[in-house]
Amino acid sequence: MTSFKWIACASLALLAGSLPAQEPPQGSGPRMVRRAAAPPPQRTGERADVAMRLVNSMPTIGAMVNGRGPYRFGIDTGAPGYLRVTPALAAALGLQPVGEALMGDPSGGGTTRIPIYRVDSLAFGGLSYGGVSTTSIALAGPVAGLDGIIGIGFFQDLLLSLDYPGGRLGAGPGALPAANGADIVDFTLDRGALITIPLGVGDTLHQVHLDTGNTRHAFFMPADAIAALPTRGTARSIGVARTVSREIPLQEIDLAAPVRAGTTRLPVTAVAWPAVASLGNIGSLALQNMVVTVDQANRRVRIAPGRP
Repeated sequence: MTSFKWIACASLALLAGSLPAQEPPQGSGPRMVRRAAAPPPQRTGERADVAMRLVNSMPTIGAMVNGRGPYRFGIDTGAPGYLRVTPALAAALGLQPVGEALMGDPSGGGTTRIPIYRVDSLAFGGLSYGGVSTTSIALAGPVAGLDGIIGIGFFQDLLLSLDYPGGRLGAGPGALPAANGADIVDFTLDRGALITIPLGVGDTLHQVHLDTGNTRHAFFMPADAIAALPTRGTARSIGVARTVSREIPLQEIDLAAPVRAGTTRLPVTAVAWPAVASLGNIGSLALQNMVVTVDQANRRVRIAPGRP
């Protein structure tokens, strides 16, 4: 989860899948703490087809956790890894900490230690995952009523489809065709984990994170990139972003050129800043009328208009 999980929960370090810290025996030299990666969840089932509704623009589904629920989870393409649960859900399920991870402030404000839990099962729409390591996450603002976040890691070997106007999530075997210069584009991974697509603004291309968990603004860019964009009018304040350690004033300005993913024009008329990362961020408000298909195995994304 990237830039504007500032608003909801800041950003989790990629240690969310860590096991408890392992320390060397006493007397063996300096006490260096090592964290071993937890094994990935084990999946049963081949595909999912489940109702999806938007909660303040964020795609959400119902999922069973340890046989209980359904609970409401946001689907976040900007969340590396797997599962995050709210402290309230962790308490309701009686989850016990099995270690700790670091929650990083993407704006450079430091890190906070948070507990790691073990979830025996997570199930939704025909898919079930066992042995899931999860961390707690405090959701606030527009998504405060959710029970947690489902990250992009669950779909790493599946073709994921988020049909915003049709209200469905689909996942299963398959692949997108090669990038076609139209609605299918290749993506790269920023910092090894964040889906990054080329986004056209007028005549220029910019690399941005594809972040369905960003519910604050359709389009963010770093402050130092704004002057190079085609804009009109004057900048205006749109509030603040709250990270784990500070508040950051936000501004926006109208754009004087269309915004496109491939050749698909997105409903974006303004740009906000600053983006917390070094790249821009396109969020769910820009995807409201779209079907977003993510092929992680081949690093391709299709963004195309959908039908309600």
